[in-house]
Amino acid sequence: MTQMADPAGADVAGRTPSGPQALRKRLHFYEDEAFDFPPAVRSVIPGAPATPPHPPARRIVYAATSLLAGLTGGLGNAVVLANLPYLEGSLGLYLSEIAWLPVVYLVTNAVTGCVLVKYRQQFGIRSFCMIFLSLQVLLIAAHLAVRGLDSAIAVRAASGISGSALTSLGVLYMIQALPASHRPKAITLGIGLQPLALLLARLLPTDALAFGNWAGLYLFELGLSLLTLAAVMFVRLPPNQRVKAFSRWDALSFVFYASGIGLLGSAIGLGGYLWWTNVSWIGCALAASIACLGVALVIEYFRADPLIDVRWLSAGTIVRWTIVTIAARIVLSEQSIAVIGMLRDAGLVNEDFSSLSWVIFLAAVAGLVVGALSVGPNRLAGLAMLAISLVAVAAFLDSFSSLSTRAPQLYLTQAMIAFSTTMFIGPSFVFGLNEVIAGGGKRMTSFIALFGMTQSIGSLIGTALIQTYLYYAQQWHLADLAAQAEKIAPLVPDTTRALAARYQPTLQDPLLRSAEGIAQFSQQVLMNARIAAYDDVFLAVALLALATTAAMLLFFAWSWLRPFHAEAKTS
Repeated sequence: MTQMADPAGADVAGRTPSGPQALRKRLHFYEDEAFDFPPAVRSVIPGAPATPPHPPARRIVYAATSLLAGLTGGLGNAVVLANLPYLEGSLGLYLSEIAWLPVVYLVTNAVTGCVLVKYRQQFGIRSFCMIFLSLQVLLIAAHLAVRGLDSAIAVRAASGISGSALTSLGVLYMIQALPASHRPKAITLGIGLQPLALLLARLLPTDALAFGNWAGLYLFELGLSLLTLAAVMFVRLPPNQRVKAFSRWDALSFVFYASGIGLLGSAIGLGGYLWWTNVSWIGCALAASIACLGVALVIEYFRADPLIDVRWLSAGTIVRWTIVTIAARIVLSEQSIAVIGMLRDAGLVNEDFSSLSWVIFLAAVAGLVVGALSVGPNRLAGLAMLAISLVAVAAFLDSFSSLSTRAPQLYLTQAMIAFSTTMFIGPSFVFGLNEVIAGGGKRMTSFIALFGMTQSIGSLIGTALIQTYLYYAQQWHLADLAAQAEKIAPLVPDTTRALAARYQPTLQDPLLRSAEGIAQFSQQVLMNARIAAYDDVFLAVALLALATTAAMLLFFAWSWLRPFHAEAKTS
């Protein structure tokens, strides 16, 4: 008589299936369930899951899984980035060494997006989730056992790959959480979760992460990864229709493309730390990246089914979108690099400006919600222009900072920038996605490659530009202050004596007191030059944001007037 099998995999006699039956069950756990959805709920884009109707309880579970996946995708690297100055000292590394960690994450995050889309199209979503999350868990666990810079870089590289996968999962799960009529809102919410990660990372207590020579940081990241792995194991996405996506030429194109992006990102990311002209490999890497990317573009241009569609990327609309998005990433770096850097230069640590971090986080959540509620086909350009114009106003107000500027004076401006950051990314992604859907969804890999590059490489460019401009502005202000000191030379000895007098209770030697007074005077001059340089950076960001807004307005006006111009020519 035939035995009936229960859902757990054992038959009614208590025997566990073995042989082919057990293998099929194990494969079922890692593979998508076969189901033929009606055309109405199938996705236009290959590799995306179907969107059948769900009961409310299941939608809530999908939304919670999206939140977990989206935040996990960026939170591990965000915690490292938020605590980078403290990691440098406690791990005994040079700044040029510790700087590799965020750079490697952004490079692998930018490179792997298009390949992961094709993997999902050919092998399904289920194995896509399981393989890349499991890879990250294994590498983090290995790093806890073997501590060192090499293993830390390997973990960050794996985090970049899994971060790209988790960003996609955050969007796909959020699409299941909302009805089809609210799909643009779901995409905006899903893609906007990762920017919240860095803001959330500054709210985490440093002491809890720093124990055991920062083993707590990797335990935290390991715990998040395990939670997300468990969630995607048991909360299945509807299966997608699989297509043959990979071809033999993809490997050759990807080698040159990945090499070019890797060399470019490494040179840009490390140039501001090692300094551009101090080490020869930065120039060599930049030159080699141009050659590698050039070869990749030539190969892709002549392919019938390219990994990255060069012709589509060179269309006017996509080129304009790319320029605006990269410019936006540069100006949005004002908060994470310039403002936080200014507070740290004033001697503050994360806990000292936690109130500002809370204001920034809540404003970012508000921006994400407003962007999701406002997104629509006719509002995308308006939302993007509003976001960048708010950054211009906020950066201009920040350009009046002084030595006494602290967190309370920055609440308004940083709330505006945080609001703009999360309000911008959703509509910009939806705009590009609409262009993909208009072409039948076949160019999804090209769009994801471009979007990943604008976000990751754009962030590296923004950091490098701010660091470089800050250095030159500081040198100029130091020279200017030195020239002013010559004019007020009679007052300088009085100032140094007044500063030295503070040490009279602790230093009896007048020569030592005088040396301390001179050192304090030099430090004050340096801090004045540093703050003045930050003000110059804020003003430059404001001008760039204003120029970006003006360019967007011109692009929008041209798109609106072009049909009338074409009609006038034909009549």
